[in-house]
Amino acid sequence: MTFPDTFTFITDEVSQDLPVLRAFVREFKLPGIELRSLAGRAFKDLTRDDVAAVAATAKDEGWKVFGCSTPVFKCALDDARAIQEHREIFKRSLEVARTLNCDLLRIFTFLRQPNALEPQRLARVAEQLRGLGELAKGSGVRIGIENEHSCLTGTVEEMEAILALVPKETFGAIWDPCNVLYVPGATPPVPANLTRLAPRLFHVHAKDAVRRAAATGDALLAVGTPVGVGEVNWRGHLQTLRTIGYRGMLSLETHWRLHAVDEKSLHLPAGYGFSHGGEVASRTCFHNLKAMAETV
Repeated sequence: MTFPDTFTFITDEVSQDLPVLRAFVREFKLPGIELRSLAGRAFKDLTRDDVAAVAATAKDEGWKVFGCSTPVFKCALDDARAIQEHREIFKRSLEVARTLNCDLLRIFTFLRQPNALEPQRLARVAEQLRGLGELAKGSGVRIGIENEHSCLTGTVEEMEAILALVPKETFGAIWDPCNVLYVPGATPPVPANLTRLAPRLFHVHAKDAVRRAAATGDALLAVGTPVGVGEVNWRGHLQTLRTIGYRGMLSLETHWRLHAVDEKSLHLPAGYGFSHGGEVASRTCFHNLKAMAETV
């Protein structure tokens, strides 16, 4: 991968304010952004004025919006009302994507339950995902499924299982190696997972963490670190992305801060509190990514 041409970042990992984001993009000569929360509002609550401001800035600065980070289906599979609400969020997200000339919406696969690979439950998840595909038909917008420790798709095996049940023309993976570290008992991520996902790989998120023993019991808990300092082996992942001929973006989702971010905020990132300290932390991570990208 070539820095900065194939690198971007999720907006609220730096700031809630467009002028700060504009300056950050210029500093690292990045080609654009991935949009999540802005102006103190979660992605699902962005106003028409918020979206218009992003569109105007993107036009003025020559940015591409590489993804819209929706919270769609970060809800319970058995909650019919929540599913309907999330379908409405998805419809609005499609409008946002079209306004921003963005061709990628991120979604999830419902809140995690024991035995995530249980076939009947997987079939229900896939049915709901295919329903989103119908809503997106003809829009030119791809749907990226992100692996997330709090959801039913967290590991590479779980990602492969759900991708096998949805159309490849519409659905692909948004792969976050670091999120695997947060799945209790999961095998740590390895660069070879990218090779397994290569035919369906839409987008990659970059953050890092280490697993540490919990205060009580034998469980290991992941704690965020600067990219390149934790257990993900980002140098190996960057090399593998180059080897497989990956043509998408690597998007920084820092999560690490000089002050700890609480688990609730990490689950649904949004607002000024979440972004506090993000600019400094993300700058550190980009310097690390740049150094690694230039030497693999």
